Amino acid sequence: MDQSADLKAEYENKLKECEKNGDSKGKAETLYEMAKLEISEGNQEQALLMLMEAYSRFQKLGESKGHCFAGELLGQLLFVSGNIQDGLAVVRESFRGFTEMGMTEEAEKTGQLLAVMEEHAAGQ
Repeated sequence: MDQSADLKAEYENKLKECEKNGDSKGKAETLYEMAKLEISEGNQEQALLMLMEAYSRFQKLGESKGHCFAGELLGQLLFVSGNIQDGLAVVRESFRGFTEMGMTEEAEKTGQLLAVMEEHAAGQ
């Protein structure tokens, strides 16, 4: 079995474990990691579903950091799949969150991403 399949199996087991234990934060974190794996394999639709759930769980839990990381990725996926305004809104929210938490490196990176996205959207 290749590394990716091993990793997927590991994540699937972790998800089951989180569900069994009612670990919503763990489930959100695992979904976020699984989504990144799906993206790396070109499965954007699958990744989008996982990210939406992770994003929503982080929000409900008040997990700002997870919410911002998941949002940054979710916003990019929404944007490239044609949901330009939604994508921009989600990335802006992550940018604000990183800034408010004082995560300057992430805020800077997300700010640059946002600028590129806005420039692209303006050129549409």
